[in-house]
Amino acid sequence: MNGVKTIFQTIPTFLPKLVPVGLLLLGLILGFVWAYGISPVVYTAAEPVNLGPTWKEEYVKQVAWQLSVSGDRENASRQLDALGNADKVVAEMLANPAIQADPNLNPRLGALVELAKPNEKQAAKVASSFLKADFTPILCILGLALLTGGFVIFNTMIPISVLLQRQQTTGGSVVSGMEKERREALKAADKNKTDFSVTAPDRGKPVAQFVSSYLLNDDVYDDSFSIETEGGEFLGETGAGISKTIGTGVPKKVTAIEAWVFDKNDIKTVTKVFMSEYAFNNDAIRAELAARGEAVLAKPGLITTLETTTLTVQVRVVDMAYESGATGDGSFFSKITVELAAWPKKAPAAGIPDPYASTGKFSATPPPPPPGSPN
Repeated sequence: MNGVKTIFQTIPTFLPKLVPVGLLLLGLILGFVWAYGISPVVYTAAEPVNLGPTWKEEYVKQVAWQLSVSGDRENASRQLDALGNADKVVAEMLANPAIQADPNLNPRLGALVELAKPNEKQAAKVASSFLKADFTPILCILGLALLTGGFVIFNTMIPISVLLQRQQTTGGSVVSGMEKERREALKAADKNKTDFSVTAPDRGKPVAQFVSSYLLNDDVYDDSFSIETEGGEFLGETGAGISKTIGTGVPKKVTAIEAWVFDKNDIKTVTKVFMSEYAFNNDAIRAELAARGEAVLAKPGLITTLETTTLTVQVRVVDMAYESGATGDGSFFSKITVELAAWPKKAPAAGIPDPYASTGKFSATPPPPPPGSPN
């Protein structure tokens, strides 16, 4: 029963996405009705070459009778050329026993044998081809439907406007109706941004610094930010999103989120999973998420580091709270806000080890001088 209930709960969420597809199908149906029922194709100004086999025979008969009366062979030849295949038509008619037995028609048709010649230029006008087949209009409609329908369906799943817009550098995906709560959470977190000139004077100001906030009901939470230098050079991306949910129904019960960094100079994305107390102490969940990244127990003020080949991203849990649920307190978040700060790694001078190369953490003391250097 819970499964059936869940299905009926989700129906309102996907019905609006089916509206464009339904309108497309309705348009196709109306197009077929108009093209083949209300206003079908009507051929006008047809030439002799467009006549059917029976009508071509009638045409040849008229030319034969006209020639027998006028004796104008040039005119008869010109009229037969218009058929495109007059030689075949005349030959087939003369081979017909009924015409052979007709003492009036047979000799008159015989007089056309020398005049009836193939005309490839005229015959090419009705030559069979794929584009001239009777089913071509149907294929055109279906082809247009596939192209249009494919675009409509793709745009329903991934709006084209999202693909064309510049990578976002502020709060990302938000469920409709939660914009106010999200703004308030980000505003509060913005006031508590880390002042790295004080906390990390050795490293200096980060090249990029962002705040990402998840709130209960934000079932599509998935923030991403572009890491760029002041000159606009793209270095990579970082962000945060839902990693694990528990239970059933809506809203989703998020028990873990993940923070990640992508380095344009690296082949992998480095991720750490921020878990609730419930998830962190659940061996099955930790084993399930082990492949996604290192497990971290989420706590207010927690600071951890993500490192790639040329980037270091510090992630700080600014604020968080749990929601009471069926699995007990501490099982899933009602909110969690993280701060992400990114620095490009600086290449160390020759012979001097980089103190941040392996840990990405700051040191209160400078690295020791290389052997043999003056103190």
